[in-house]
Amino acid sequence: MAEYPHILAENTLEEATVAFTDGAGNSLAEDPVYGIVHLADRSRLSKWRGDPAAASQRLIWSFAGGPRQVDTLVLDRNFDLTGDSPRLTLQYAESGAGPWTTAKKSNGADDVVLSGLDSGSIYWTALSPCTKQHWSVLLQGLSGMQRPPSIFNLWLGRRIELTFGPSGGFDPCEEETVGENVHGAAGGFQRVHRYRRRVLRAGFDNLNDAQYELIGQWWCQAGRDGKNWWWLTWPVSRPDDPLYLNCEGGAKRFGLYRGATRSGTIEAWEVK
Repeated sequence: MAEYPHILAENTLEEATVAFTDGAGNSLAEDPVYGIVHLADRSRLSKWRGDPAAASQRLIWSFAGGPRQVDTLVLDRNFDLTGDSPRLTLQYAESGAGPWTTAKKSNGADDVVLSGLDSGSIYWTALSPCTKQHWSVLLQGLSGMQRPPSIFNLWLGRRIELTFGPSGGFDPCEEETVGENVHGAAGGFQRVHRYRRRVLRAGFDNLNDAQYELIGQWWCQAGRDGKNWWWLTWPVSRPDDPLYLNCEGGAKRFGLYRGATRSGTIEAWEVK
């Protein structure tokens, strides 16, 4: 069976109100600097920091406009969740006070519980689609932490499943070197502030209206406003390799033709 890329371009958590409690339902104080809003702001430059003492901590998101359907959870890298046996559980409820039910992965059998966590990894988890008004992340096993728990980026939303893949010379692992060019008086050359980043250059040929509509969803949810978004090239064989991208002000380039199909490209760069 062919694999086609998945895109996660909206974070529904941006639209919700948030509560913060311990495992018993008692309210916890939000950090005055590293607030909960930072979890859903799409940035790797800001973070949420939890309570330094509570072994269990629950974050609750409630949608004022009614239930929202989600099918993807992403825990971004560089989090700090240590302790005896830290784990993250995604749950939902009919009320913001619970009782809470653990969400299922896309196979319909396994619970959405992330454990054995590696801070250098990105955790993209496909869920069984579920429509609820109240969603929660429960952090457990935090006793013995030397620092408060912290997370830079947490996403919950509906992914766009492309029904087609890039054509032509697509390289899912393409990289480029970034830096400032400096020339010395004697003619020497070097790059300063140098680092490498992944690049997405995906060309698509002969898209019909239904296929092009999927590109339009991505564009409306993230691309046109210069927001960060996720791309997973191989959802089945490489589920551990989602790219966090931004178009850096670039446009989607799809020509308007008189025929029944369109062709074009998406270019984006990894957000470090």
